[in-house]
Amino acid sequence: MPENNSQQRQVQEEAEEVKVIMMNNMEKNEERKEKVQDLDERAGELKSKSFHKTPMKAQKQMKCDNVKASWKLIAVVGVMAAIIIIVAVIMLVNKRSSPEIAHERVITPMHENGIIPTTIGGGM
Repeated sequence: MPENNSQQRQVQEEAEEVKVIMMNNMEKNEERKEKVQDLDERAGELKSKSFHKTPMKAQKQMKCDNVKASWKLIAVVGVMAAIIIIVAVIMLVNKRSSPEIAHERVITPMHENGIIPTTIGGGM
């Protein structure tokens, strides 16, 4: 029976070692659970912050794009207005300096009966 007792003690010791190892594993598992929960909470907070920041960034980007588009439109309208003004000024200057138009503006004196006096001959 002494062999039986020693075997029994050896099995009990091994069982005790396994029990200690299992208890350590369970403690480590609990620690991991807590860490995972903490990480999960942090991830949730980051997601909510990111979700909140993303629309704000998009809104700022859209506002900036609208301002740029407005300035481009103002520039295009300004350039077109300048071109129209320049063309109008050139046409006005050409109209005043044109000999055909200057000839048309000469007022010919009329006689009292509505007859236009003409000179016969050289007129010099």
